[in-house]
Amino acid sequence: MMVMGGTENSPLLSGSGASTSGHGSGQQRDVQRLCSNHYQQFKNRRVVWTVVLLSAASVLMAHLFTTSLNDRIILLRSSDFMQESHQSATNNNHHQKTSPYHSVQTLSFQIYTGGAPAFITDKVTGEKRPNPECVGLNSYGLPEDSTDLQCYLGLEDTAADIHRRLTIMADAVDRAYDVSNKDDNILKIFIAPEFFFRGVNGAFEFHANETRRECSEICHILQGLENVVANKRFENWLFLFGTIIASETLPTEDTFDYQFYNFAPLYKGYDPAKYPNSSSSSRNGKNFIVPKRYVSNIDFLTPARDMKNQTMVMELLDSEDQQHQQHQLDKTLMNPHASGIKRYGADIWVKYKDELTSLGYTMIEYGWFYMDSISFSVEICLDHLVHRALMTYMADVVTGSKTKIPSSANDVVEWVGIPRQQAQISLVSSAGMGVVVASLALRNGGYIFLQDGMEGDLTPHSTFGEDDCQPNELEFYGGSQCVKRTALVSATDVTFEYEMNLNFEEYDLYLGSGESRQWRHMLKGVFSRVAYQPRITVYDPVTITTT
Repeated sequence: MMVMGGTENSPLLSGSGASTSGHGSGQQRDVQRLCSNHYQQFKNRRVVWTVVLLSAASVLMAHLFTTSLNDRIILLRSSDFMQESHQSATNNNHHQKTSPYHSVQTLSFQIYTGGAPAFITDKVTGEKRPNPECVGLNSYGLPEDSTDLQCYLGLEDTAADIHRRLTIMADAVDRAYDVSNKDDNILKIFIAPEFFFRGVNGAFEFHANETRRECSEICHILQGLENVVANKRFENWLFLFGTIIASETLPTEDTFDYQFYNFAPLYKGYDPAKYPNSSSSSRNGKNFIVPKRYVSNIDFLTPARDMKNQTMVMELLDSEDQQHQQHQLDKTLMNPHASGIKRYGADIWVKYKDELTSLGYTMIEYGWFYMDSISFSVEICLDHLVHRALMTYMADVVTGSKTKIPSSANDVVEWVGIPRQQAQISLVSSAGMGVVVASLALRNGGYIFLQDGMEGDLTPHSTFGEDDCQPNELEFYGGSQCVKRTALVSATDVTFEYEMNLNFEEYDLYLGSGESRQWRHMLKGVFSRVAYQPRITVYDPVTITTT
């Protein structure tokens, strides 16, 4: 690996310094079971933090035992402990400026990003037959929470695959712009779902021996996205472009030993004419990386070679070329979660943090950031379920409010304290995940916007859950979700109210003018077409809370 300035080059971003700027419901419910094994450890942590908070505010202990996690935070604000923490945060925050935006409009990109079903049901005969999308790819695997065989989709030519995905993303951004509000004082937020960039083998690869002059698969994706946002019309836009799944082959004797990464590229649009210096560092505060921390049981398929019963897979393969197809099966990425890996690789983000900065990228380590004086939390799927943003907030409070997060405004990034009143806006990119009430870390009157990659065929709605582990708690459904939280505090009660925002319009991504622009043609080979067609969900602008 090449060394520059005493620091190794990040293989994730090799070459990017040369840039000139471009099935669901069942799985969701399984992931959201608070009593599931992978969640229990986080539930236990919640108890630990609760004990810490209770000891810090013992005068309120009797009341705290009867209130929810977020209710306790509200009550603690009246204690001396919270007053001291607030004062500490105030002293550290130099970002207290007036935002140029009074409202926000979210434009969510609905596209199915899950695995393609290996079999589809004939609508006429009712019989199951092999899904043509999977035939010949030999990327079959089994989800941990299902017995229905699936396959990863993607083009064998990686460069062509990336180009196709970038084209679809650019088309979605263009369509969103066409139907957006053009008021410069309204911040537009574009959100895409998790797993948008992943490849036919389950992840895009990068290699430790890549040099500065080479542009890796990940580098090409980031450069492509940079080119998309480098446009004057997007100066008042924030983009969360779903996630990139990446893997690194580790230098061991094990053929299938990898490091895994799942991260979201986040950008603020800008006018390139204002930045004559073409280097990435000249666009400080515009490019961000949001790493996902926790591996979910639906993030990867267990490849056919690791399945106990391979009969069904072998029957799907063409017997005339078994040797070639077995080789293809061996290329499919292992399932880290099934192998006991519960966290994504984090060392690379720490190791290359300084270089990321030199390339114009700021890492959002804790799920919190400011953009133009608006406070945000941002999470990826399972990180939201296990309260990552909320737990970070709580841990910061009880440790003296010393955590620093990036605050971007006017091409300057400062490092400031986590907002004491929590986030004005929360963003979630997911696949098989809905808004979780217990995970919200919202300021009074704040909004959370979530875009899922598996439930776009469900009409957005909410119900009270019937799970014994979370009684009387709202559950939200639908591919695009927007929820407002309001706090109510009185002498006799402390509670939160939740309102699902249903003021939106949906627009087909492709209008069907000419066969080459039909949605089925555009998605062919990279996204499954048996679920639902891609759409843009456009919410009416909502006021950014300041209370």
